[in-house]
Amino acid sequence: MDTLTTPAVESLYDDLFLNGGFTIMARTDGSAYVPTDGYAVSLTPTQHTIPATAPFDAFADLIRSVTARYGAANGLGGWLSDGVIYIDPVEIIPDQQAAILAGKEREQLAIFDLAAGADVTL
Repeated sequence: MDTLTTPAVESLYDDLFLNGGFTIMARTDGSAYVPTDGYAVSLTPTQHTIPATAPFDAFADLIRSVTARYGAANGLGGWLSDGVIYIDPVEIIPDQQAAILAGKEREQLAIFDLAAGADVTL
C-alpha cells in the first residue's frame, strides 16, 4: 500500500471516531477510497494497536508504520473497540469462499463483508 497523504490519514481518524471504523484502499497518488464490495481479510494474525486516547500524531505514525511495513497489502482496516484503536493491513478478496479460506489460514476470528458492512465469523 502506498503512503497515504495527511488529508487521507485525517479522514481515517474522523471515520474511526464518527463511524467506529474504516476499510480503505490506497491510490498511487496517496489518496484513499472506500471499497464497496469484496471481503477484507487481515494479513496478520495480530493487530497493531494504540489507546483511543492517543493523540492524532500517534495514530498517523501507526498508520504510516503499518502501510510501510506491509507494502504488499492492498487495503487497510481500522476499528475502535473498548478504548483501543486497532489497525490491520488487509487484502480485499472478491470471492467469499476464497476470503473465508484465507481468513482461516491467517488465524482470523472473522472477515469483513464490505457490501453488507458486517463481520463474517469464521
